[in-house]
Amino acid sequence: MDMIEIKKGGKYTVVSSSGDDKPLVTEGEYFGYAILGEEGSLVFRITTNGKTKLRLIPVGSVSYIEFDEENVVSKNKDEDRGKTTYFN
Repeated sequence: MDMIEIKKGGKYTVVSSSGDDKPLVTEGEYFGYAILGEEGSLVFRITTNGKTKLRLIPVGSVSYIEFDEENVVSKNKDEDRGKTTYFN
């Protein structure tokens, strides 16, 4: 089975919860992954009002991510099996 990964520098639309009744829609470039407190976050470079900013979106708040086929990296799941480290 193939695993799908989003690629750094790719353009994505992320819909996440915002704390309000309306979802937060983020359109931007995937910049990387960060830890926010104890939770992982996706980091996106966005442009608002002519200014470029980084937005951290906690993984637990993501509803869905939309993207084109060109912005996907597909890997064979079994290839990375030996690279996984587990901690107790």
